Order: sequence, then C-alpha cells, then structure tokens
Amino acid sequence: MTIADPVENRTQDDAFPALHVRPPAGWVNDPNGPFQWNGRYHLFYQHNPSAPVHANIQWGHASSADLVHWRTEPIALTPTPGHLDAGGCWSGCVVDDDGVPTAVYTAIGNGVLDASIALATSADGQLRTWRKHPAPAARAPQGLHLIGYRDPFVFTAYGHRYALVGAGLRGGGAATVLLYRCDDLYEWTYLGPLTNAADPVAARYAPADIWECPQLVRLGDRWVLIVSLWTSEILGRVAYLVGDLDISGGVPRFTPTHGGLVDAGRDFYAPAVLASPERVLLWGWSWEDRTDADVLAGGWAGLLTLPRVLTLNPAGRLASTPAPELHALRGTPVRRVVAVREQPQTVDLPSGPLDIEIRLHSQARQPTALTLRLGDNWLTVTVDPATGRAAVHRNVLHPERATRDATVHITGGTESVHMRLLLDGSIAEVFLPDGVVFTERLYPTTPARHTSLHLRGSVGTQAVITAWQLRLPGVP
Repeated sequence: MTIADPVENRTQDDAFPALHVRPPAGWVNDPNGPFQWNGRYHLFYQHNPSAPVHANIQWGHASSADLVHWRTEPIALTPTPGHLDAGGCWSGCVVDDDGVPTAVYTAIGNGVLDASIALATSADGQLRTWRKHPAPAARAPQGLHLIGYRDPFVFTAYGHRYALVGAGLRGGGAATVLLYRCDDLYEWTYLGPLTNAADPVAARYAPADIWECPQLVRLGDRWVLIVSLWTSEILGRVAYLVGDLDISGGVPRFTPTHGGLVDAGRDFYAPAVLASPERVLLWGWSWEDRTDADVLAGGWAGLLTLPRVLTLNPAGRLASTPAPELHALRGTPVRRVVAVREQPQTVDLPSGPLDIEIRLHSQARQPTALTLRLGDNWLTVTVDPATGRAAVHRNVLHPERATRDATVHITGGTESVHMRLLLDGSIAEVFLPDGVVFTERLYPTTPARHTSLHLRGSVGTQAVITAWQLRLPGVP
C-alpha cells in the first residue's frame, strides 16, 4: 500500500486501489500543492473524510520519501467557522515563501461565488500543522461578471513571482486565466488575463465555460499551460496549450501555438504539477464511473493517479510517462510471447496490482486489438502501426452511461509499438507511444476478479507481454 499502513487501508472492495494515493474512506478529488520539503514529497488533495460525497471539503495530506511508500498525514486544512474558508478549503498550491511553506488556496465562504484566495503557513518541518492568515491575498476583480473564481497556482518567471487563478465569464464559453503579480505573497496585484478562450488556438483545443486548476510550467524553451475544462453541464477533459510567455510589455502574456489533451481517457481531471530543475511531475484526479449506490456502499470515491513525468516529445506535443521510481514496486516478471491471430489469443494474468509491458511487432504493419478483462468488465486498445491510429473502447457498467470510445494518433509507419499498462483495483492507466495516456476505470464484477488479456489481429504479428505483480510497500 502506498499511502498508509497495510492494516489501515485493508478493504473488501476489489475496486479499491492498493498503490494510488487516497485515504481508506471518504471523498477525494483534486490533487493540491505537490511540494518537496525536508527530503520528502508532500501531496495534498481535496477530501471529505466523513462521506464519499463532495461536501465539507478539506485538504487531505500524504507524504513520501521516494514516490512509492506513502504515509497518510493528518488533515492539513479544515474549514474554520467565521473565517474566509468557512464553506470549504478548495484547491490551490503550496510554495516556498522565503523558507516558509505556504499553502495558497481557494477559500469558500457562503457559496461558490463567495471565493477568495487564502494563505496558511506551516512551521513544524513535517507540514502537519498550519496557521491561517486572517486576510485574503486576493479577491475576484470587480466588473468581470465571473461565474467562477478558484484554484490559484503560483509560479516564478523572469525574476518575478506571479499567480494564476482559474475563471470564467458569464455568457458561456468564456473561460479565462487571471494573472496576478505576487512578489509579496500577501499583496497581490491584478494584471489582467494571461490568456482566454477567445484566442483561436485556445478556442480549438480548450473550449470551456471555466478553466479550472490552471498550471503553467516551462518545458525546454516552451511554456505549457494546463487547464481543466468545466462546462455548465458536466466536468470536462483536461487540455494543454504549448506557447510562449512574452514579457516585453512588462506584463506576461501567454500566446499558444498548439495544444491537445493531457490525458485522452474519460476518468481524469484537475491535475497538479510539481516542477523542479530536473523534471516536472504530475498527478491527476480519477473520479468514479459507477453508480451513486455503489459509491455509497463502498464508502469511498476518487483517487489520485500515479505520478507521471511530463516532457515535450519531438513533435512538440505534451508527453506523459510513469515516474521511474515505480519500477521499485515490480516483483518477478512473467513473460509470454504470443503469435497474434484472427481468433483471440488469451493470456491469463496474475492478480493485481499489475505493471504490464506489451511490445507488438508486425512486419505487415496491421492493426492489433488488445482487450483487458476484469470479470465482465473490459477495455480494448486497438493500435494501427501503419496509420498511427490508436483507439480505446470500453464497456461501462453505469446504467446511465454509454460505452465509451476515444481515438488518438501516435507515430505511424513503424513495425513496432510499445505499450505499458498500470492496473490497480479499478483504475487502468494506459501509456502508448509519444507519451499518449488514457486513464480509465474498470470495476471488477466477480469476487475472484479473474484478469486476462486477449489479443486479436492479423497473422504475422507477434506480441511480447511482460507482467509484473506489484509488491505492496513493506512486503519484501
């Protein structure tokens, strides 16, 4: 188990993850403030400890020295009656303010639109106790007719410190990211929008009513803006925009040149990044894709993805790969070589959690379909090495939701395709070439939870499958 003592996280629910960060019960949504301090990674998240519903939102907290062994920490921030955050401690970030760890978060008062930016500091070295600042660092600018104002993100560029706040204007489709200067973290100056959905590139890749959880990081010589797409009907997808940060006018302005999806799956939202000189890490929220009755019966909802490393691939697209530290979880490998045929070939897999690498080689460059089955639940990935088309198709047990499909493109014209699949309880994270990733939820439907992989394609394709049963931390 990664976030707690094995006894603490023991559950009879086969859907419950063993290796992903989340407490043993209650609600979890957005990751908040990934942070390194005193040799440990600290990961905060939106949390309701009393029920698997979005209410009474607090900041849960886990920490790790190695991104593998996670320890559940005391809840960091809870709503305080009479304070700015009496209605909830919503998403934000954690920064090092001249040696003082400081949480910068959305304080909710009497409702979603009664939002301000609040600060809290920690002085105990392990970030277990926090002291709230009584006054807001910022409130929504006047005259903008906002329908949303939340999720601050603080970054440094060209010798100054700035903050982003996700927002949206009335009228629909008017998502925006508001920009502040905050060299003094307690005195914010509004500078206008960093960019908004009126930009033609942003309108193409990131249409939304509100851009939530904005994250801005530098990868090489480009800047990448990540925004979660909220509409008035449903939570959406997560987009990235690659561009340039221009400060020639004295105020930073972001001009995107292209974009795409951070994750092409259907169960991924509100990621948070941790940037260091060596790399950029990302965690996302994977929500539940089962009925409310099943959620209430399980007593838990939501989890955080495994950590991913972000880069730009040679084509300039955002690429995600599993953090290399996860290799430490691998046990003894089980390897199978399968001659793919038109009739499905079945490979039985060990019980999870699993790390599976699949290498397909097709001299004829023909499509191959791989279906992962957990009892009656299944997920099919079809890759066409000739055209570079990759599609995900899965059934959905939720009675009000249809079977889901998604299509992406990877490098075409090749004979070999390498895939990696991380399976833990009900979450599947599928990594394809070029840094393409799908996050999907697959709920076991039988107590035994038989897991198998089925391959079907043209004669002449060979699949090399290597599966590792992942060891729970603390188990040799």
